[in-house]
Amino acid sequence: MTVKLSNTAFHEACAFVETEGRVLDAAMLRYHLGTGPAEAALTALAAYQNPDGGFGHGLEPDMASPASSALATSVALRFMRRVETGGDHPLVKAALGWLEKGFDWDAGVWPIITAAVDEAPHAPWWEWSKDLSENWNGFRFNPSAELLGYLYAWRDHAAPTLLEAAEARMRRTIAETEIIEGAYDVKCAVRLAETSGLPEDLRAPLTELVIRSAVAHEPNDEHFPALELAPTPNSLLAAPLADRIGPAVEALIAAQQEDGGWLFFWDWSFVDAAAWTKAKRDWRGWLSREAIEALKAWARVKGA
Repeated sequence: MTVKLSNTAFHEACAFVETEGRVLDAAMLRYHLGTGPAEAALTALAAYQNPDGGFGHGLEPDMASPASSALATSVALRFMRRVETGGDHPLVKAALGWLEKGFDWDAGVWPIITAAVDEAPHAPWWEWSKDLSENWNGFRFNPSAELLGYLYAWRDHAAPTLLEAAEARMRRTIAETEIIEGAYDVKCAVRLAETSGLPEDLRAPLTELVIRSAVAHEPNDEHFPALELAPTPNSLLAAPLADRIGPAVEALIAAQQEDGGWLFFWDWSFVDAAAWTKAKRDWRGWLSREAIEALKAWARVKGA
């Protein structure tokens, strides 16, 4: 028998996001469920944008710095694409402008964070150092693959020279890579591969690389959840990871907490307990929203 989230549990989950999640996640969920407008989500998202066009201010909850970063800006653009924001929207135009300023033209990538991360509490894995590039695979996939996807998504509003430079680096990266080893690198590569408008001679080898890497990746890696990689039946990895979807859905349903939301596996309370309390709450709202969206998309909510 197919396991489904009960209707009662579904409403408890939605109520959790509304009452415990950020205004942004509540608005994103309403949009996804068809009960709220995209503009409400964009209004909430605007609070995280800086005058330079980039995003910060804890949009990625593990990094509270107000300064703009490629990490936070990639999250913002991901949200904007999910609510089908037009390229002429001020938030999009400003963010694309920041991508041009934040690009490392010599390396052909976007450094994921800057030294400004140290201006506010953050998780230890976001500690700034001169060796950061080495630790994050030269930023070739995370965040650069994802950000290249957004240049294609809003190509008419992106700087042509920026798109050309980022694409050239990505083509070399694909040619040089047999397997994408990092879980977050795979996620960013998937987001690029799923972007419409990619040249076929870029999409085809990238898709092959993404599928090969995802299938080879350790299925029990907590950083590599099947439902994040394939959140809908139309996802690129839905078929390649088909044997993982059912067990992942059942585990997700079983993991719902009594308060209606979901927990997660990481913790940096030992760094700053007060900052972690806020980050944990923000993450729970975000991840609970994504859980609801995935269960709905996979038709695993009773009566929905």
